Amino acid sequence: MQLLFKELQPVDSFIIQMPHPLADTDRQLVTMLYKPIIGSDAMSLYCTLWAESDSQITEQLSHYYLMDVLNMSLKKIFDARVALEAIGLMKTWKKDDLDKRMFIYEVVAPLDAASFFSEPILATSLYSVIHEKAYLRVRERFMKKQALQGGYENVSRDLQDVFKSNHDYTKLGHIFDPVQLNQASRPEKFPFYSMDFDFDLLKSGLSEVMIPSNVLTLPVKEMIAKMAFLYSLNAIDMQKVLMMAIDDQNRITEERLKKTAADYYKLSISSKPPRLTQKLKQQNEVDTTEIKLSKDQSLIKYLEETPPLEVLREISKGKEPLPVEVELANELIFIYGFPPAVINVLLQFVLIRAKMKLNKNYVHKIAAHWQRENIQTAEQAIEISRKEHDQYVDWQNTEKTAKTTSYKRKNTQRDEKVPDWFYKAKETRSSRQTVENEVTEDWEEKKQQLLKKLGVTEGQAKTNGTNK
Repeated sequence: MQLLFKELQPVDSFIIQMPHPLADTDRQLVTMLYKPIIGSDAMSLYCTLWAESDSQITEQLSHYYLMDVLNMSLKKIFDARVALEAIGLMKTWKKDDLDKRMFIYEVVAPLDAASFFSEPILATSLYSVIHEKAYLRVRERFMKKQALQGGYENVSRDLQDVFKSNHDYTKLGHIFDPVQLNQASRPEKFPFYSMDFDFDLLKSGLSEVMIPSNVLTLPVKEMIAKMAFLYSLNAIDMQKVLMMAIDDQNRITEERLKKTAADYYKLSISSKPPRLTQKLKQQNEVDTTEIKLSKDQSLIKYLEETPPLEVLREISKGKEPLPVEVELANELIFIYGFPPAVINVLLQFVLIRAKMKLNKNYVHKIAAHWQRENIQTAEQAIEISRKEHDQYVDWQNTEKTAKTTSYKRKNTQRDEKVPDWFYKAKETRSSRQTVENEVTEDWEEKKQQLLKKLGVTEGQAKTNGTNK
């Protein structure tokens, strides 16, 4: 509470400014695009400041007023304010007097839809919160263009086609005094600053032959810093991203840099898109989620969120994956388009079955089969691994002679190694067989006892049954 006391107190006064008038379109943009990222509290504060700024009278208000109107604590109001500042919807100006503090809260217009969806940090954060279907629907709503029916041409007149003027505008310079026309414009880009990124370390690992210095233009540097922030990549990671992003003509486009950084993140860090979370709340949210997960859910969560390279490290007990293994994991992403969770199941299954060896042809054969079956989730990959297990064993032994293959299959069925999740499908079948065996043995014993009481041997019982 001491830190909050230094930042803000209920008695502190504030006034509201809105340099650029907001319209109903802005309300839709903030509600549909920004609210999922910043949360309901920040959205309530933004709408309240917006409504108050429409008043004709500029009035000093205390934060007690906001606490009453919003029915929120001072801590929540402060958290909402910094969230709005960070996302670019608000600016705060502070002035310290002798015994009081005065704030100016400037309400900033949101980015237009095209600028929002072109910003990787904003677009990716929205995607990670509302997921794919909702994201595509929202983007289509704001970005769709009315298509003209065929056969039409633009016949609209220009200004000079309709009007003419006989005034000498050189004598009217005082009318166009720039001071009188000085108005705040809408923001055109996301307020992001790249000062924290270590460009010196980035350049130290890149020779002029690999990445010419003239390639690192100001827009490219800005995009590098954004990608590093969004995906939590350091300068060493970004060196690898740049090496993959540069084309044959020594050019790095922003779009190519975005895609390469996203692919590197999926392969090396996580298959789930990154989210913007407040630093103090992040740990609590993670701990709460982990408590609620069962064993099966934890397995799926591990397969979905762990990058393939980390899975390879864990299978190899901490050893770095071989270059051929990394290349094979890359091919599974770029050739077959598998999500990392599916790749993790495939790598686990093949490595453990084949005694820690990755046969490239064998992996590609299974991958092609999964692609035809449209396998897209870890659950589907685990299920098909169990279902088609015998077929995959045959594929693995195709290069051996028929006699050796037969011998190997018998031994493999007894002693083979498979991932832990593979046996879960067979537990039910094994338990059923055990019950059936117990029932059969119990029935046989009772039958013998009954025949003994009747003084009839089993052979006589069968003969009598036949005669009947």
